[in-house]
Amino acid sequence: MSKSVHISEEEVQQLQRTVEMFEAITQAQPDDYQSLEILKEAYTNLGQKTDSLRISSKLADAYEKNGQVFKAILECEGILQESPGEDDVHKRLARLEIQAKQAVGETVPVPPSPPMVEAKPAAKPTMEPPVVLTPIQQANEGDRALANILVTEKLATAQALQPLLQQLQAMRNVPHPERGLPLSLAQMVVNEQFAKLEDVLTVMLNKSMLPYLPLANYDVDREIACLLPLDLGWQFCAVPFDQISRSVLVATANPFQAAAKRTMETKLKANVFWYVSTPAEITTVLKRAHRLEAGTKPVAPQ
Repeated sequence: MSKSVHISEEEVQQLQRTVEMFEAITQAQPDDYQSLEILKEAYTNLGQKTDSLRISSKLADAYEKNGQVFKAILECEGILQESPGEDDVHKRLARLEIQAKQAVGETVPVPPSPPMVEAKPAAKPTMEPPVVLTPIQQANEGDRALANILVTEKLATAQALQPLLQQLQAMRNVPHPERGLPLSLAQMVVNEQFAKLEDVLTVMLNKSMLPYLPLANYDVDREIACLLPLDLGWQFCAVPFDQISRSVLVATANPFQAAAKRTMETKLKANVFWYVSTPAEITTVLKRAHRLEAGTKPVAPQ
């Protein structure tokens, strides 16, 4: 195995764990281009050119199946730069370029222009400052979004979920470490036996189009898990679990908390890839990373 001279032995080991995990994920989910992107970058950082090109080919397939023709073209061009004798890739590239030209060639009728009217000076709109939500408000907003989806998919009724939402709001104001578990509507729905965990996960994956990651099988480095402050991880039930170059991989138990995700992305200052994991798995990683025990304060990473 060739190694990049610019990465340490510890980084090599972390990349190898990433490769092992994401090879398994992409075998189970071959159209998951987000995981394929991460796998390709890991192989590239390890200096494994052959494997990187192999994943590029799979990535081109996944892009094409997801309707991202131009990205598939870029992958094919990248393969041919490294291996110009690939006849199959040349044929695929030619076919993709035809698809791209057909897509660009589609025209939309342009309506006739309205007659010219002398414009009057418009009144200056009054600018109101944007409303900035606190992390607790962002988390509550995400809970409501997930609740709406669970109701729409008939996994629970609005009447059944309303007490859980109220309970979560009250729990979010309790300072850590008095909280027992990360705050997750999905986990509460399962605990109350309104729905099975498998059914909740299926709905979240289908509606968010994010891949599932079995976090229990992932060896999470403590420093990476602590990239996000504990309180945000607890409020949002989310945890970073890997970092590759400028990208951070984050597991979440609620993929529909848009404002919270923006907050976490800003805090991490990185290109974030999102995955769905179970609340229990996220809990385990958070507790292990922050060395939480009953009645103790979290320990900051050195």
